[in-house]
Amino acid sequence: MGTSIGRKSAISLEQKQASIDKLATAKRIRDIRGARTLSEFGKKLGVAHTTVKRYEAGMLPSPEILMTIARLGGKNMEWLLTGNEQRETFPPLPPGRLSEEEYLSIPLIEGKIAAGEPIIPEEKVIEWVVLHIRPVKKAAGSKNDLVACRVQGDSMYPHIASGDIVVIDRGIEKANPHEKKVYAVWADGGITAKMVQQEGHTLFLLPLNPAEKVRTIDLRENPSPIVGLVIGAWKDFGRL
Repeated sequence: MGTSIGRKSAISLEQKQASIDKLATAKRIRDIRGARTLSEFGKKLGVAHTTVKRYEAGMLPSPEILMTIARLGGKNMEWLLTGNEQRETFPPLPPGRLSEEEYLSIPLIEGKIAAGEPIIPEEKVIEWVVLHIRPVKKAAGSKNDLVACRVQGDSMYPHIASGDIVVIDRGIEKANPHEKKVYAVWADGGITAKMVQQEGHTLFLLPLNPAEKVRTIDLRENPSPIVGLVIGAWKDFGRL
């Protein structure tokens, strides 16, 4: 999830960030954004428009985001952080590096999807995650109805752990769920991630963790509980 840079570069940037003028850097970020809207610029960076607004108010981006901003402006990191243009500028980003044909930008919503007790996620985009289109094709899903959120709880451990980012395809056929796949399901007023099995009017929610209990949904009371298919789960090592 996101671009990585060398450890040495990251450390030097962190040292430099401690002494820079944050408001001056914020102004340079605003200058690079130019006529693009906050949302348009945020999509290029892989963050929400509200995050771009914070950058332009003085919050320093991560080294990876700073590098992307510098490249978008055809500048170097030295100029972005200090205004000094003595060093060579970055070359332009290779064309098609993150092309729409190969990668998708998926909204990460605020709130969490429970793998345990259900938690209702707030439909508010806080960030964007980049996903290669291959898992979507493999799941035979729709790339136009994807959403990402974080898992809380360990009922699906070790397949899905608390804190993992899951991507849900809400455009799949929900009438005949596959028993060996993981679905996002409405249950008890919230969303939970579980394997499912249907018998008559009962939908069984099956945890992988043997310490968790099997839950059931009466399909006569809740005829359409499946929100979508969980097509992948990823760990965010920056949160460890």
